[in-house]
Amino acid sequence: LKRLEDGRLLRGEGRFVDDVAPVNCLHVALLRSPVASGRLAGVDLASAREAPGVVAVFAAGDLAGSCGALAVHLTTPGAVSPERPILAADRIRFVGEMIAAVVADTRYAAADAVNLMSADIEPLPAVVTFEDAMAENAPLVHEAVPENLYYLGHRAYGNVEQAFEQADVIVEGEVTHPRVSPAPMEGRGVLAVPDGAGVAVWTSTQVPHLAAEAIAECLSLEPSLVRVVAADVGGGFGIKAQVYPEEILLAWIARRLNAPVKWIETRSEHMQAASHARDQNVKFSAAVRQDGRVLGLRVTIFSSIGAYGIRPFGPLLDPLGTAGLMTGPYDIRDYEYDTYAVATNKSPEGPYRGVGMVTAVLAHERLMDLIAARLGVDPVEVRRVNFVRPERMPYLSVTGHAYESGDYIAALESAMRAFDYAGTRHEQKKARAEGRLFGVGIGSYVEYTGAGSSTFKGRGMMDIPGTDTARVWLADDGAVHLQTTCPAVGQGSHTTFAQVAAAGIGIEPESIVVEQTDTAQVGHGTGSFMSRGSVTAATSTYRAASLLREAILEAASYRLEVPIDRVSIDRATLSKLAADNDGSLDVSVTYDAVQASHPYATHMCVVEVDAATGAVQILRYVVAEDCGVLINPMIVEGQVAGGVAQAVGAALMEEVAYGPDGELRSGTLLDYLVPSVGEVPLVEIEHLVTPSTVHELGTKGVGEGGTIGGTAAIANAIADALSITDVTLPLTPDRIVALMQ
Repeated sequence: LKRLEDGRLLRGEGRFVDDVAPVNCLHVALLRSPVASGRLAGVDLASAREAPGVVAVFAAGDLAGSCGALAVHLTTPGAVSPERPILAADRIRFVGEMIAAVVADTRYAAADAVNLMSADIEPLPAVVTFEDAMAENAPLVHEAVPENLYYLGHRAYGNVEQAFEQADVIVEGEVTHPRVSPAPMEGRGVLAVPDGAGVAVWTSTQVPHLAAEAIAECLSLEPSLVRVVAADVGGGFGIKAQVYPEEILLAWIARRLNAPVKWIETRSEHMQAASHARDQNVKFSAAVRQDGRVLGLRVTIFSSIGAYGIRPFGPLLDPLGTAGLMTGPYDIRDYEYDTYAVATNKSPEGPYRGVGMVTAVLAHERLMDLIAARLGVDPVEVRRVNFVRPERMPYLSVTGHAYESGDYIAALESAMRAFDYAGTRHEQKKARAEGRLFGVGIGSYVEYTGAGSSTFKGRGMMDIPGTDTARVWLADDGAVHLQTTCPAVGQGSHTTFAQVAAAGIGIEPESIVVEQTDTAQVGHGTGSFMSRGSVTAATSTYRAASLLREAILEAASYRLEVPIDRVSIDRATLSKLAADNDGSLDVSVTYDAVQASHPYATHMCVVEVDAATGAVQILRYVVAEDCGVLINPMIVEGQVAGGVAQAVGAALMEEVAYGPDGELRSGTLLDYLVPSVGEVPLVEIEHLVTPSTVHELGTKGVGEGGTIGGTAAIANAIADALSITDVTLPLTPDRIVALMQ
């Protein structure tokens, strides 16, 4: 089935935040800090107030007593996440932090007025890298965060000391993943409209219910008085899976002025103030037997979190995510880690496709290749000897991940066949004999997706419910309508949800009307991240649709005065029921996954590096993946290929760069490169299916896997071509030339 939503979007009928245009809507522009760290002595707003078209100007003092700071509610022992002010009052902590807002009758008048403002900021020393932040006597980003550590976690499993004593060899390495931006096609945008005693907010978000809760909390409103609508979203990738101060501010302004107000982010604002991701360094040391078996693993993880922990995750996403999956698909029982969440004067770090797992996989896949090089064996064989065997499923990893089903060896062998691994290695030998830099890379991984409430509560993330709700009903137009708490953000979920609902009811997917999420119309839930859609939202959709089918059959049997076994659900039946609809044909179901799912894959690629320029060409790319039951194979393949494209960017070109004073050096897409069709290879995909045993649909989720496995595979291929050990991404041409020299 082709994507049902594409026709509407291609015809320009999408309704994004900026397309929602209430009468007499005012426009907001924001004054942001040009410095990374400083004391805010004052803001001159006088000229802006007198500018043409300006309706109001606000600074932090105007919010006092009526708008609280954005708080993260954590119960994680040892974790600290200071409140984030909506507008900076006295302290500046990163370039792009909001200082003041102008409200005007046009967007252009508001932007012009911002240029008339000036902020008196006394610059202070900034800490930009985690090394800076952890240095002795380093300036503190927050007085309430000693040593600039939001969190320091240490765990040891098994007997690591004994494993290292028994090792034949010790293999060490280091990887660094740069700070990157998800850079969706559509930036952020917010429209807030007064709604009686409350407020209605249209926002480009992946988490409308979490946004509604935060707005209500900051404005001291009853939750029922805040309605959040996820308009069409032009890409999210995690950057919109959080609550931003702009969403709170717009809601406050709308209520203060009793008028609709809109803010649409510019790309330069996006690069400054929307969350970034990754920015991690991992050092690892493995105790290894002569046959390649890893006996024990020690890891130290540094994550540069930025100026604040974000709501709802706080500063824990990457530090815990990377630590929890460092053993990956491998049977490693003796494991020890230290993970540091470090405060720095940069934009806050947030989720991005494969959060925490991309760096974990980069590290453990570099480890597998380094072991192979040290022992003089094929990297495939090192992975094979360390994989969790299929007969051990379900398998509980040492860090507590319950891998419910899978065959990692089968995925490896499927990729090898499609890739012609032996033939490719032979081709590599020929290329090297000719002096060409030809490398083969492998990225095997397991990820976790679709977690329920127990996972988030176990991590102390109290702002995340972990559940998702679907509402399916027969509308007055005679069509079956569907809403879930997981809004579509470009991943084709309207199609997959329609397919699931249609299967539950027994009608065609094309007859299902899937609506974007409106918190006033569907029960509580978590949102679209962590590949939740095909797991949690799809399960609640199927259950609700199945219950609606039963209700329709009973209602039709009664109203048509025929036995249930003679009733068929078709357009005519639905139209008759809709004409006499008493509201009973409306079903909502909330689903709470008892545990996360664990899809997995092996990626393989071939690269050639130009020895003169350092340019990298990806010659071939193969993925063998298992995401459980496939609802729509075409959409699955689109998700995998799109994820690989973002992995290409991270591996080869993308880096949010800051100078030593915390100034942003990659503030536009001229400075921050993203891959185009010319850099992204054709991705050949092999499907394996081992259904999830913990979700009734058998699905496992697929939204992030392309990025998780892709970054490691490409990095390993380049490392193989250059014969290097430690890897610092991105491997840009100038960095590669420096490595060769």
